[in-house]
Amino acid sequence: MKNKNLWKKVKRFRSIYILLIPVIAYFVVFSYYPLILGIVKSFQKVKLLGNSEFVGIDNYVTVFTGSQYHQAFVNSLIVGGGTFIFQFFWGLIIALVLNEIRNKIARSSFQTVTFIPYLLSWSVVGGLWITILSPTGMINGFLQLFQGSSFTPAAFMAEEKYARFIMIFTGAWKGAGYFAALFMASIVSIDTSLYEAARIDGATRIQQIRYITIPVIVPTMKVVAVLSVMGILRNFDQIFVMMNATISDKVKNLLYLIYEQGILKFNVGEATAAATLVLVATLLITQVVRKLLHYDQIYE
Repeated sequence: MKNKNLWKKVKRFRSIYILLIPVIAYFVVFSYYPLILGIVKSFQKVKLLGNSEFVGIDNYVTVFTGSQYHQAFVNSLIVGGGTFIFQFFWGLIIALVLNEIRNKIARSSFQTVTFIPYLLSWSVVGGLWITILSPTGMINGFLQLFQGSSFTPAAFMAEEKYARFIMIFTGAWKGAGYFAALFMASIVSIDTSLYEAARIDGATRIQQIRYITIPVIVPTMKVVAVLSVMGILRNFDQIFVMMNATISDKVKNLLYLIYEQGILKFNVGEATAAATLVLVATLLITQVVRKLLHYDQIYE
C-alpha cells in the first residue's frame, strides 16, 4: 500500500522530477565528481608521466607538519576573518545610513556608488588600489600636502606591517556594498507603523535604529554571517592580484599555496590534500559559527 501511494506521488510530480534531472546532473558532473576525484588524488603521488602512486596519508602528514601551510592557515584566518568582520559592520552602517536618507536621488546615488566595487573584478579593484597606494599614488599625494618637502613617499604595498590591513580594507571596500544591499532588503520590509508608533512615543532616530531596525534584521544578519564565514578560507583572486614577494609571508593564504603547489609545481597529491583539509576546516568553522549565533533558531 505504501509503495502504491509513493508511486502515485511520483507520477503526480513527475514533471518536477524531470526538470530536476539537469540540475542534479550538473552538480554530479561539475561538483561531486571533481570533489571525489580530488579526495582520491590526495592519497596519491601524481606523476607527470605514468600511473599515480598510492602513498596513504603521507600528503596529509606533509600538510599538517609543513610550516608554510601553518603560516598560510594563519594568514587565511587573519585576512579572511578580518575582511568578514570589517565588511559585515561596514555594510550594516551603509544600510542604516541609506535607510535614513529621504531624498530618492541621493539614496540611489549613494547606493550605486557603494555597490559598484562589488561588480568589478579583482583585476580592476586590485590594480586600482595598487596604483592608489604606490609611492606616486593618491595616498602619498595627500600625505605630502601635510608634510611638505620633507615628506618621504611610503611604499605601502611593499611593507609587511601594512600588508594584512590593506588586504582586509580593500576586501571589505569591495564587498560592503553587497552586504548593504542584503541588509537593505530586510530593512525595507519592516512595518512603517512601528516607526510611527516609536515617533509618537518620543523615540529619537538612534533609538528607532537600536530598538526596531537592528532587532528586526537580526535573522538576516545571522544568515549573511553564516554564508560569509564559508568564504573565509577561500579568498584567492585578491591575493593572486595584489600579493608580491615582499609581503607574501604576511598574506599568502591556503588557496594561493594550493595553486602554487598543484599548478606551478605539479605537486597535485599534496595540493589536493590541502584542499580537502580546507573543505573540512570550512565545515568546522561554519558549524561553530552556527552554534554561536544560534542560527537554527531562525527557523523555529
